[in-house]
Amino acid sequence: MDAPLRHTDDGHGLWRYAGLIEVRCPRCARAGQVRARRDSHEVRFACAGCGLRAATMSCCGLHAAQGDWFGPVRAYGRRPCGYCGHQWLGVNRVYPGRPAHAPQRVNVRCPACKRDSEVEVRMHPHRGAEPRDPHLGLPLRLLEPTRHGLLWAYNAEHLDELQRYVAATQRERLRSAGNASMISRLPAWMKLARHRATVLKALQRLQARLVEDDDAPALAAQPGQARDLSRAARRRRG
Repeated sequence: MDAPLRHTDDGHGLWRYAGLIEVRCPRCARAGQVRARRDSHEVRFACAGCGLRAATMSCCGLHAAQGDWFGPVRAYGRRPCGYCGHQWLGVNRVYPGRPAHAPQRVNVRCPACKRDSEVEVRMHPHRGAEPRDPHLGLPLRLLEPTRHGLLWAYNAEHLDELQRYVAATQRERLRSAGNASMISRLPAWMKLARHRATVLKALQRLQARLVEDDDAPALAAQPGQARDLSRAARRRRG
C-alpha cells in the first residue's frame, strides 16, 4: 500500500509569492513579470514587446503607496450631513479603471433631512477578488477556468505549492499557522477530495502554459518551431 502524500500548512501567506508575479501586459498581452524588491519596497514592470513600463513604491507588504495602477479603483469618502449633522453620508464606488476625470466631490442625499451635501472622495487601488497582481493591478498570466471555479497562481513556486497541497491525501496544519495562511484562504472547492483530479489537471495546464510562454520569444524568429510548440501545448491540454 502506497504511503499517503502529506502536506503541512506552516502558516505562510500569499505575500511569500509576491516578489515575482507572472502577468500579461495590459497593452499588448505579452507575457511579463512584476518584480518587487523587499529591501527597497520598489516594484517594477517592463514589457519586452511594446515597451510599456510601470513602477510603484509599496509599503506594508502588498499595499501600494504611490505609483502606477492598472486595475480597478475605488472612490471613497464620508462626512456628516452638512445640514442636520446627525447622519453620516458615504461614497464607496468601484470603477473598472482609473476614470479620465476622477471626481473630487460627490453629492449625496441625506436620508434623514433629504438634502444634498458634497462628500469629498479619494481614489484608491481596489484589490478585490479579481485575479490581478497586487502591486500594479496587472492581469495575471497563470489563469485556468474549471467547472468549479477560476484557478490562478502568481508564479512557478506558488503553482508548485498548490499542486503539492491538492495532491496530498493527508493534510496537516501547524498550531502556529492560524487562519490567515494562503492555504486556509483557498476556496472550498479546491480543498474537496472529489475535485482533486480536475484541479490537478488544471494546474498541469498552467505549468505547460508557463513553459510555452517562456519558450515563445526565443522561437519567434522560427515560425515552424513556434507552430510545433503550440500544437504540443494544445495536445497536453486535450
